[in-house]
Formats: sequence, structure tokens, C-alpha cells
Amino acid sequence: MGSYVKEITSEYSMDENGDLKLTKQKVNEKNLPPNPDIIKLIFHSTDADDYEKLTDEQLLQERERLLNELKEKNDSRKTKTKN
Repeated sequence: MGSYVKEITSEYSMDENGDLKLTKQKVNEKNLPPNPDIIKLIFHSTDADDYEKLTDEQLLQERERLLNELKEKNDSRKTKTKN
């Protein structure tokens, strides 16, 4: 339920023609752990017995739904911070 982040840092310099040329590029890949508060909120806002009654397929569908919901909220938060 965590997220994966890829950060790219690039350095440029001007060549003899005045054009920018890539001189260094560093790629950092990070796996961010899930936020425990969000997990607690999800489980406290739903009845745990409901999950026990679901089939494996239904649990996988619910997992995908929750992951998509978290991704949408994360994406909207990133958009707000960029502005």
C-alpha cells in the first residue's frame, strides 16, 4: 500500500555554441512505506466482519479499489503542491 517514487536530478552546462548540454544525471528510486494512520482509518471506518465474508476475488477487487482511491488522493495532493 506504500508508494514508489523516482526522482531524477539533472545538471546542464553550456557548450561552446551556447547550447545546454546534459553533464550529470542522478536517478533515485525510493519505496515509501504505507502510512499507518491511513491503514487504521480504513479498517476503523469499515466493519472487519465484512472483509471476513468476502471471497478472495472480492478481496482483490476491494484492494484494487482502495489502492486506486489512495493513488487518486496522492495525485491530487501532488497537483496542489505544484501550484
